Amino acid sequence: MNIIYPPLVEDSISYHFDEKNIEMEDKIRMYQHMIEVGIITEQGLPTEKALDMGWVKDFYEEEDLSFEDFLTLYPVFKRYDVNLFQKIDGFWEISLSFKELLKDHLLSENMSYDDRLQITEYLSER
Repeated sequence: MNIIYPPLVEDSISYHFDEKNIEMEDKIRMYQHMIEVGIITEQGLPTEKALDMGWVKDFYEEEDLSFEDFLTLYPVFKRYDVNLFQKIDGFWEISLSFKELLKDHLLSENMSYDDRLQITEYLSER
């Protein structure tokens, strides 16, 4: 049986374990633990406590953010040229070639977990 766990559980597992050695029991224990300590609900959503404590980051991108607020949400982009970003219909967008470059960066083993998470979240909405 292939059980699909909430994204926060999958992210926690990939952060704490080498993906080659993950077993189903690890995911079950992680899911149960995250509920017990109040990080997620049984539906896998972050709790207010987890958001308030900074254990979980909400990547909700509001329309018409200033570029400074955009960089607060996605600090990984501070290292890229501001000219790579353009506000379109109220959201900061990038070119297809830059998207491909970011996808290549995701495959790099030199990228930190936080950077990988930010880029993944940014690209997931585009």
